[in-house]
Amino acid sequence: MEAQMKIAVHITHESVKKMGGIGAVLSGVCNLEDYKRFYDKTIFYGPLFDLPADSFPHLGTTLERLFSSHDNYDAGDYAKKFGEIIKKYNVDIVYGKRKLVSDFDTTRSTTVDVVNVGINRMNHAEVEKFKFAVWKNFGIKSNLYEKDWDYEQYLRIAIPFLEILEKLYGSDAHYFYFSHEYMGVPSVLSALMSGKKQTTVFVAHEVSPARSLVENSPGHDISFYNILRKAEGPHKDLEHIFGSLSHNARSELVKRAVKFDHIFAVGDLVKEEYQFLVPNTPPDKIKVVYNGVSAKSISFEHKQQSRAHIEKYIDSLYNFTPDVILTHVTRLVASKGIWRDISLLYFLDEIFDAQNLKGVYILLSTQIATGRPSEDIFRMEDDYGWPVLHREGWPDLIGGEKEIYEYLQLFNSRSKAIKGVFINQFGFERARCGKRVPENAEFADIRIASDAELGFSIYEPFGIAQIETIPYGGIAILSSSCGVAGFLKEKFKDAPIKPFCILDYIEAGRKMSYAALKNLTIHQRDLMEKEILSQHAKEIFDILPRTDAKREEYLLNAQKYASRISWENSAQDYVFGFNPST
Repeated sequence: MEAQMKIAVHITHESVKKMGGIGAVLSGVCNLEDYKRFYDKTIFYGPLFDLPADSFPHLGTTLERLFSSHDNYDAGDYAKKFGEIIKKYNVDIVYGKRKLVSDFDTTRSTTVDVVNVGINRMNHAEVEKFKFAVWKNFGIKSNLYEKDWDYEQYLRIAIPFLEILEKLYGSDAHYFYFSHEYMGVPSVLSALMSGKKQTTVFVAHEVSPARSLVENSPGHDISFYNILRKAEGPHKDLEHIFGSLSHNARSELVKRAVKFDHIFAVGDLVKEEYQFLVPNTPPDKIKVVYNGVSAKSISFEHKQQSRAHIEKYIDSLYNFTPDVILTHVTRLVASKGIWRDISLLYFLDEIFDAQNLKGVYILLSTQIATGRPSEDIFRMEDDYGWPVLHREGWPDLIGGEKEIYEYLQLFNSRSKAIKGVFINQFGFERARCGKRVPENAEFADIRIASDAELGFSIYEPFGIAQIETIPYGGIAILSSSCGVAGFLKEKFKDAPIKPFCILDYIEAGRKMSYAALKNLTIHQRDLMEKEILSQHAKEIFDILPRTDAKREEYLLNAQKYASRISWENSAQDYVFGFNPST
């Protein structure tokens, strides 16, 4: 008897290109050798966000377009497969193949199918019929979210979802549906309503209402997680404490994931958050499935070469060679707690000065995910010394970039031993970051050369970026609010060198009353944060690799133990989590 095909279906907004953490997870998971052996096919499914003349613009060589109904492109007679669906639902379908290449090991890659669906002009009757079905079966009142296009687009792509898969792979395959966050929930609900044999997984990269509450509360993580842990009794779930979330479409979708076979929480806190939101979640349904990192083994000479690139760059900016390189590569959002980095720098600056050391803090973060044009970078560099100096307005500082620059400039005006540079650009190559970047430098140099990556997030479900320096002998300095904190403690529990330092901001509020936590002010929280940093600054300084000998020791330690945080050792549940016998 012929074996049943196994099809992995990942529903995500990052189907076409990597834009954030989910894209990093998909690249890591899908490049696993066990994953590639287990699944016969992998497909990324999502909405077609815009309809340009070329439906897959600016994607380089990583994506091969095979069919696009929007611009009448067909490289394989796919119109016969998709024609009836396009006509029935009045949608556009774009189909292709995407090559996923590991960020830090380009020898590792895989190819997946990609389908994007354009739903702007979708058949209204079909939309209403589906909305009625999800209300009848799952109690979702779509009429509450009629003006929420974010909800609408992910609901609409669910309507032709199963028919598209059947046209590509047939009806007899065993489908493994992975809903990445709320975006894939409607599509998986459509699969549940079909009644066919399948495996359904909600991948909780975060719990959306928890993120919103943490970010928007003056007490941030200190308030939220202590309130969560003090909650007891039958009416102490998130909505009883913070109010109904029925108006929040994302929350309503996330809550329906309890109907799935499995919930993968990327960190311990995410599991707690989900159970706080949905207290009746069966304990055996939700489990922590940590992410990992992709990295190749390097020699100490390679590390020194990368370090030389960064040292040369910093010398061109500030006329000194740093003894210690601190980095933070991140998205520019409130949850990353970048102000905590700068607060720490004030304390470290005093210690560095007393020890006659020089340090640099490189903040690589931008609100322009695609990056600024090279010609603009070169012009700013020539005109006024970017990135040491910035100016408000495009093509330089926009949105929250201005506030971060002002914080860092104030620090630079007062510091004696450490200087900070804000590179509000994507990547680290000369074409992207200016003529002062060494000619053969690349983004990996930032990771390899870093002595410590800072990451005091207030909300961080996992935190891949925080640990990307560890395989190269760097350390992670992070908050207890990062999901990766528990991961590091587990993986390095017997290592002679612990390549991390975790500051427990949440513990600072443990003894506070429920009322005090809910009413914690920005000023009070700021004082608490600075007290924590003051207490731990010397501890952080002591574990920094400040000499070549110490860096080589840390690298040897990493080569022995860092494989434990690789995708191969952390994400096996994507393959073996569905069959206890394996």
